[in-house]
Amino acid sequence: MEIAGKPGSHALSAFFDDESDAEKASDELMEAGIPKDAITMTPGNRPNVPPIDHIGFIDALTGFFFTEEQRKNYAEALRRGGVLLTVQEVSKEQHDTALNILAERGSIDMDERVEEWRRENLT
Repeated sequence: MEIAGKPGSHALSAFFDDESDAEKASDELMEAGIPKDAITMTPGNRPNVPPIDHIGFIDALTGFFFTEEQRKNYAEALRRGGVLLTVQEVSKEQHDTALNILAERGSIDMDERVEEWRRENLT
């Protein structure tokens, strides 16, 4: 997903089911020239670990990065154990490379995932 950034740059976000895939994507982004401090990983809830209240974190981003609907979907993905990877200030030159890395490393399609959750609730 693409989100607004500084003029001439973009911010990107991606969800992963597996933390190791998110870590590999982060490593590859750095190898592609994106600074480490521009990449943030937010792990979701894990078995045998007290749950984290991600709503406060996502609430802080609503209106700045995410719409209300995206906030709810991202909070649900974190609650279910997903990993959010965000990349700040991706230059135009790095944009396509970053998107390809995120896709190749297994980022999920949030629209498809939300639809799966809706179908689960209907059965």
